[in-house]
Amino acid sequence: MKQKSIYFYIAVLAVFLGICSPLLFTHGMFMDGAMYAVLAENMALGKGSFWLPHFSEMHMPIFYEHPPLVIWLESLFFGIFGTSSVLVERFYSVFCIIFVGFLVVKIWKGIVNEAVTAWFPLLLFVTFPIITWTATNNMLENTMSIFICSAVLLYLVGLRKRRYFFTIFAGFSLCLGVLSKGIVAFFPWTFPFWLWLFLRKIPFKQVALDTFILAICTVIPLILLYIFSQEAKLFFDAYLSEQLFSSVMGLREIVGSRFFILKRLWDNIIPSLMLILVILTVLIAKKRTFLLKEQIHNSFMFFALSLCGILPIMLSLKQSGFYIVPAYPFLAIALSLPFQPFIHKLMEKINAASKGFLIFKIVSCALLFGVMTFAFSQKGKIGRDKNDLQLVFECNKYIPPNTTISVEFETFTRWGIHAYFARYQDIRLDAHNAHFYYLHDKNLPFRLPEDDYFPVMEIENFVLLKKNVEM
Repeated sequence: MKQKSIYFYIAVLAVFLGICSPLLFTHGMFMDGAMYAVLAENMALGKGSFWLPHFSEMHMPIFYEHPPLVIWLESLFFGIFGTSSVLVERFYSVFCIIFVGFLVVKIWKGIVNEAVTAWFPLLLFVTFPIITWTATNNMLENTMSIFICSAVLLYLVGLRKRRYFFTIFAGFSLCLGVLSKGIVAFFPWTFPFWLWLFLRKIPFKQVALDTFILAICTVIPLILLYIFSQEAKLFFDAYLSEQLFSSVMGLREIVGSRFFILKRLWDNIIPSLMLILVILTVLIAKKRTFLLKEQIHNSFMFFALSLCGILPIMLSLKQSGFYIVPAYPFLAIALSLPFQPFIHKLMEKINAASKGFLIFKIVSCALLFGVMTFAFSQKGKIGRDKNDLQLVFECNKYIPPNTTISVEFETFTRWGIHAYFARYQDIRLDAHNAHFYYLHDKNLPFRLPEDDYFPVMEIENFVLLKKNVEM
């Protein structure tokens, strides 16, 4: 069974990398992810520190938008692999999702006592479109998902071994989740309650104690940091004011409805539901729907846990589809568990020496090789934001690294361009002062005296000008 399952894992990996492959080695990244990469690169180069992440002197000299742990962890990757290639942040991001997949397998094994069918929840997980999107766009939720899944796994191990220090470590793991992306990491506090409600394997007194331990071990380290570190106190005060409270009060970027996040959830589970519908049709045809009952309580438990990571987002009108990424591993497990007995029996019937399974092994390995070959063939191409990147690449031919250039305010607030200039050649944009180079949007009036500059390059709607030193 273990040898047979290896090739199913290879097939799932091929599916995951196949979906990612058009962007895996290309240039271009979602604005937030590109900015996180700049912050991590700067930290690796000694610009800024753990509690004082630094983007540029003109924009976010101290980054208070999110807790700094992910930026710091990614800076370690830059310290090891260097800052010259944008593939560093891409590989860090993809590695995080792969590690989350590893934890999904471990959690699955802790529930059903085997891992040979764990490829199925992994398949559902990687077919959620948002998962492959975040994998290639360096989102903070990728790392936070590692700590949240680790906490759930540690709690399950602690229950099995009857050792409370695993529950303590689970709480510490959630603390790291908070330091990755904020209080959304609290939702696994509810896991003991759902385990009691649906399985009744622990008394309610233990539910209360376990929840208390999880909460205390999550919050106490944060309180100690706040009390004993002046930098941490300043950071948390600014973060709570500028990000958390503003988001809850609807003062930041908002969506039109609190149900926006549910629409994004539905959009992402459609591929998985179609696959499940096919399997369900087979079970009905074979009159084996009784197999669905074996793991149904476990399924309800993880479904409830995943909803705890989704529904609280509706408290704020500041929503985006990737905010609920940490809930998707548990949703994939919940959707898969009812079909575990059927898949297990199906794998038992597979003849590892048969011609059909030999073909499956060859196809799985060939598919993995093929998607990696295709991904390598895209190396150096532009995957997204083509116009912005072409502008940056052309300007970089004329502007030396570590330079500040003048721009109009409208260009300054195009954060994608801002991040690309910073990431590729440490070029900073300034909308308030005159500098040696001036990037002018031809659709806007000149901000600086036209006679003081002469053009050196034009592309699309922009012209790069250089100060006339002879004047």
